[in-house]
Amino acid sequence: MIGLLQELENQYNVKFSFADNDLEGLQIVKPDSDELQAIIEHIKRQTPFQIEKLSDRYYSVTFRNTISICGTVLDNFESNSIPGATVRILDSDEAKITDMDGHFMFDNVPRTAIIQISHLGFKPYIISAEKLTNRTPCATLTLALSYQELEEVVVYKFLTDGLAKFSDGSIQMNTAEFGILPGLIEPDILQSIQSLPGIKSVDETVSDINIRGGTNDQNLILWDGIKMYQSGHFFGLISAFNPYLTDKITVIKNGTSAMYGDGVSGLMDMRTRNNIEESVYGGAGFNLISGDVYGQIPPAENLAVQFSGRRVLN
Repeated sequence: MIGLLQELENQYNVKFSFADNDLEGLQIVKPDSDELQAIIEHIKRQTPFQIEKLSDRYYSVTFRNTISICGTVLDNFESNSIPGATVRILDSDEAKITDMDGHFMFDNVPRTAIIQISHLGFKPYIISAEKLTNRTPCATLTLALSYQELEEVVVYKFLTDGLAKFSDGSIQMNTAEFGILPGLIEPDILQSIQSLPGIKSVDETVSDINIRGGTNDQNLILWDGIKMYQSGHFFGLISAFNPYLTDKITVIKNGTSAMYGDGVSGLMDMRTRNNIEESVYGGAGFNLISGDVYGQIPPAENLAVQFSGRRVLN
């Protein structure tokens, strides 16, 4: 830039007044025109300088207070254009969106302005206006994709209290907090799980439960790790397991782990309490179909005996 101005001074017998530090290192392609005014206009378009004529011979070269800027917004993955990106001049009310080719342009932008470019799914991009001075071609700006790691979601109170659905697809039932579902008179385990999606009984009995369209013999039913072959009483109207003695039930209906063996369709893993209470506890109840009793007796400090019974009234 300085060399071009010195060449113009010698060729056209004029003088340019400028600060060397402002023009140092600035490069510009010399235009093909031989007219001084055309060359000056070319310099003004390609640089952030204002050239003002002081007299027939003297010109001043100063920074313009405002500049024109332009740019093309691409993604940094496959260099695709990003249409609809918001380009905003910070600390002002002026903003635009990029066109279908990712291009934008502003006129009369303060030289010290800061430009922010944002788009959904990309990290915001901030750059000074001076780095986007209008030139050919316009500056290319690449936005980085924005990734966000979501926290694990655990759904509680699934259908009723005491049901929790975990990220591995398993559903855990806590009988201490378990509520009675509509249509039931007690929190019967095998009756309650039929309210879960993908679990049904074709004949409405607890002894013939179908998980994910499988048959009853493809289900694995465990009681404290022991495989159960009989799950119903009284023609399958009630389950053989006392719901009040059971502490937690884990239901897996989307394929079970290899540690469970032959649970092809699904798994129902029932666990009783595994802690010793300081005092005797228990309970009993009956209805028009069955009666049950359960309890725990701690004969010693490190020993407890659990008992449970259920009988159909006929």
